[in-house]
Order: sequence, then C-alpha cells, then structure tokens
Amino acid sequence: MGAARLLSRFGAKVLVSEISADRFTADKRKILGDIGAEFEFGYHSQDVLASDFVVVSPGIPESVDIMKKIRAAKIPIYSEIEISSWFMDAPIIAVTGSNGKTTTVNIIHHLLQTAGLDSFLGGNVGIAASDMVIAQLDSQAQNPIFVLEVSSFQLDHIESFKPQVAVVLNLTPDHLDRYQSLNDYYESKLGMFRNLDAGCTAILNRDDPELSLRDFQVPNKRYFSVESSIGGTAMLAEGVLGLMREGGWSPVLPAKVLPIPGKHNLSNALAALAAVMDFVDSPEVLAQGLMTFASVPHRIEYVGKVKGIRCYNDSKATNIASTEVAIESFSQPLWLILGGKDKGGDFTELLHLLEGRSREILLIGDAAEIIENQIGRSLHTQRVETLENAIQYCFEQGEPGDVLLLSPACASFDQFENYEARGDHFRQLITAQEGWSL
Repeated sequence: MGAARLLSRFGAKVLVSEISADRFTADKRKILGDIGAEFEFGYHSQDVLASDFVVVSPGIPESVDIMKKIRAAKIPIYSEIEISSWFMDAPIIAVTGSNGKTTTVNIIHHLLQTAGLDSFLGGNVGIAASDMVIAQLDSQAQNPIFVLEVSSFQLDHIESFKPQVAVVLNLTPDHLDRYQSLNDYYESKLGMFRNLDAGCTAILNRDDPELSLRDFQVPNKRYFSVESSIGGTAMLAEGVLGLMREGGWSPVLPAKVLPIPGKHNLSNALAALAAVMDFVDSPEVLAQGLMTFASVPHRIEYVGKVKGIRCYNDSKATNIASTEVAIESFSQPLWLILGGKDKGGDFTELLHLLEGRSREILLIGDAAEIIENQIGRSLHTQRVETLENAIQYCFEQGEPGDVLLLSPACASFDQFENYEARGDHFRQLITAQEGWSL
C-alpha cells in the first residue's frame, strides 16, 4: 500500500494485485481509489505481466506461481525498499542482521532526534519506507535523515539501494523455510554492501563469529565491540561505552547506567553510536540520548505481575538466537512460551539454557509438535495451543517469583497477522488478569 501511494504520487500508473480475497477491505479500496490506482483481490490477472516493473511484497517467496510468471516475462522485480530509495535525496542509515535490528534503529532514531535532527524511522519496523518518503515530503524537513530497518526479504530485490551508513549487527540461522541454504540467507543480508562507494560506511560487529570470518571489500568500514577494547570505533572500555575518533578516545556513557539491560543491548547501543557519529559530534548529546532511550515494545517488554509472577512480552523473538538472548536475561524460574509458524530452526540449541532453570515449556501454534519432538525428551513441555491457554496454565501451576516469558522463536503468521499483533494480544491478556499490577 505504501509503494502504491508513493508511485502514484509521482505519476505512475499503479495496479495492486493481491491473491487473498479477504484482504479486500473497505479502507484499502478507498485508499486505492483516492490515489487512482487499479486493484484486484483474490487473483492475479494477466495485467500483472503487462507491467514495466513489479514491486513485490517481502512476504512473497520466489517459489509462488506469479513470481515464476513475472520472471519468465523478464519483468524487473524490485523491493519496496529499493523503489523508496529512488526518492530519498538524503542520507540513509540502514540496519540489518538476524537480531537486534528494531532496538538498534530505534536507538539511532532517538539519538538523532535528541541532537535536533530530522530523523525519519521506518522500513521493516513501524512505517513503510515509501510512507517515510511521503512523510518527509509533507513535513518539508530541510535536512532529513532516513533510518531504515531492513530485512533479508527486502534486500532480495534491490538493484541500486545504497545507504550512506550500512550496519550489519550479526548473522545467525533464520528463515530456513524460505532460503535454500543458510549461506543464501547470509548473502541476502550482506547484499546491502553491494553498492557502497567511497561516500559510504559499512559498520560491522567484531564480536559476531560469522561476520569475523569474512573479509568485506568495502571502501570504508567501522567495527563495534562489547568484548574487545582495541581495533574498533565503538567499544566498551573499562565499563564505559565510547567512540574512537580522530582526536582519540571519546567516552560517552558508563554501561551500568544504560537504561536497557543485557549484553545484547550494549552491543546495540555501540552499533547505534558508530552509525550516528558522522551526524552527532557531542558526547554529551549522545549520552543524553542513550540515557533517555526506552526499550521498544515486544522486545523483553515487562507487561505486569500476576500472582507474584512477572510477565514479559518478547514477541519480536521470531528465531532461535533471539530467544536465546531473552532466556539469558533471566535467572528466575522460567515459564517459556514457544511456537507459532516454524521457520526451520533447531530448537535443541535452547536446551543448554533451559535445563535446570525452566519450570515448563508451553507450546503454541503450528510448530508445537515440531518443538515437542525436538526438546520434549529433555524438558517438561506442555502443548497448550493458544496464548490464552498458556497464560491460564502458568498462573494455575506457577509460584510467586517465577517469570512468564513469551519468546516464541517462531513467526506469528499461523495465528496472528504479525508479531506485533501477537505481542499486543499477550499484553492485553495479562493486563486483563485479576490481580494484575505493575
């Protein structure tokens, strides 16, 4: 919908083609009618194959019939990120990686805003990149900066996309239901470096095993690190987050006062500092930005306490590595909700973290049987099917001092529209419980 709005604004003749008839809502019909776009729902007509180019939703895999027909017709295929970048006449800071993207782009956006800069945040989080362009044009901001969270799906169909700052946080297994191999998934992420020139900077995590094995042939690169205080631009040194600038070491903030907990968030904060250092000089402004940053929804988000059990919404954890980070954030006895739409992950990787510390693993959604088969012999598991049942079971069996954590390690699309809807539903169920309190 964002791509349709943007392209129509600049004079393109737009056809929106959607295979699912139930998405033909009145509000979408009105929006498309108002912008003069043609549309079809419930089928893909031959008109699609008469296009000059096609903008594909990131949710559509290469294997579906319409994609095969488009390729056979030799019609160019672009992602919405690609076409939006055609109209972004301003610096782009783009962040990808398997985990931590949403927190990092939000920190970057907050740091820029704290410095008084016109930052526009979107992409794979919140607002579509195309709608960011429209918002920037309507605001008439004089010196905008676009901050984009970018997924591998969005990078699959780029051609000229060239961010001024390109951040890769980490590479861990994910989306193995979509890509033929793990390397294909990694190469999709790293495609963000494809068009970088001397005016661009790549920012890399020195602590990530997969990234550290690769030699990136890019004109300019910076490293950030929590574990090493040498050879990097953004580092943790003697308990202080800081930057290595031309004039030497510039301390920014003691790690112990960063308001978002966990080693992973120290890494996210350092990545953000490295990303904005060309735009914000003042260590004091950077410190103020970090000090006033609040954690993003759906990422280890505390939502309340019921019967002495503290409840956390980590619906954003849609892969194994992200769930590992969440588990490591707690020392209390844990009720963990896993499941959803399986993405081909290996759930046995969670065993070493959960053995001896989990009360019970509550399994929901389509992946429940898969997860049970992988870890059920080693851990206490209970197939409860839904969030409602998981919450009820935990509160019936749990004890004060326990933690209930929704960190599914799966996509949400079996039962919910997206991970936000899943997290919102969890939060609503918790806050509706008798005895709920913050």
